Amino acid sequence: MKKRLYSIFLAVFAGVAAYAVKPRKVQAPTNENMISLTYPGTNVIITPGDLLFTPIGKSESKYAGHVGIVNSRREVIHSIPSGLMKDPISRYFNKFRSITIFSAKEPQSGMKACAYLDYLHTNYPKAAYKVFTPLGYSDHEQYCTKIVWQSYYFGAGINLGRLSEHSLAIHPILLKDKRHLNCVAKNL
Repeated sequence: MKKRLYSIFLAVFAGVAAYAVKPRKVQAPTNENMISLTYPGTNVIITPGDLLFTPIGKSESKYAGHVGIVNSRREVIHSIPSGLMKDPISRYFNKFRSITIFSAKEPQSGMKACAYLDYLHTNYPKAAYKVFTPLGYSDHEQYCTKIVWQSYYFGAGINLGRLSEHSLAIHPILLKDKRHLNCVAKNL
């Protein structure tokens, strides 16, 4: 009888111990926690230095044209009246009703542009929003076209649109320079 009780006790103890030390299931990370490698709803790969052009915004902005640039962490940096904004790709896509994407023909040019973009965002996050400011000067005053132009001009040595450093109030469409950029997706 003692052996039987001892066996039952050992079986119960082993069952409880196995349950207590059993490995727990690990949950796979959700898409919300992961940075996507492609633009929403596409198979287009997100590349640092990509330019995201849009006509008029549908939520926070009412621009007559807007452009943002993708940084090395796959976030979109763009200039709005409250300063330089950093948005995850998905949030940026939700703000605008139609986006056209241009990528640098030479990926290293996009990366170099991102280095200057990081400099601007780090040093001038609250840059005053001024359209009538020269492209090549006054980093503390920005607008969407200017931050993109400066990133490529000072970061990668590329003058998108062959614009003068003294140019004022440049529409984003003038940055669509086919010498240095490829259109990879339209009207997303």
